[in-house]
Amino acid sequence: MKTIILIMLSASLAFTQTVYKVTPGSKGNQIILTVENESKEKELTNVKVKLMNQFSSFNFRSAEEEIEKIERGSSKEAEFSFDANITDDVNKTDTLRFLITGSEGTKQQKEILIGYELPTEYVLEQNYPNPFNPETMIKYVLPEASNVTLKVYDILGKEVAALVNENQQAGIHYSTLSTRHSTLASGVYFYQLRVSPSASSGHSFVQTKKMMILK
Repeated sequence: MKTIILIMLSASLAFTQTVYKVTPGSKGNQIILTVENESKEKELTNVKVKLMNQFSSFNFRSAEEEIEKIERGSSKEAEFSFDANITDDVNKTDTLRFLITGSEGTKQQKEILIGYELPTEYVLEQNYPNPFNPETMIKYVLPEASNVTLKVYDILGKEVAALVNENQQAGIHYSTLSTRHSTLASGVYFYQLRVSPSASSGHSFVQTKKMMILK
């Protein structure tokens, strides 16, 4: 998760060409826009901050936030939460445009440049929740495009589920194991991530973790 904090003045907005980086596949990223009322005479009411454009790279929880009132010489925050989707083109930069309108009929715009940063190492995280029933989430991180298998084994080493078997782009990935439509019984299981990079210059990665099903 990454938090982007920007200050937006009601009278004039300073435009910046800073590129803020997010990791493909990351969830719960935040853009926090601080709207300041520089007036010493009037309060601002019904201030709306609206995202004017959308990209397939992002999933925003909400495209518009409203601030009921900003007192003279004070400020309020508008928060936007979003997930960054996996993308093939990590070298691109997307421009988000926000429109701010107030009770006085004033309009201001702000552009935010979003780029992408790749993770630097392979990671297999502990499933959550654990123990679980009926389902759990497994999160793993790929620093480069890779051939990925994610399998589940019982305590005797027998494969009981194949969750992933495909080539995947660099970024943060999630896989769900559900007991709703399976014959998996209560007990201890192991899940294993096995990775071989798509490029010949990369490195292989294998890691196994333990999980428990409670029924």
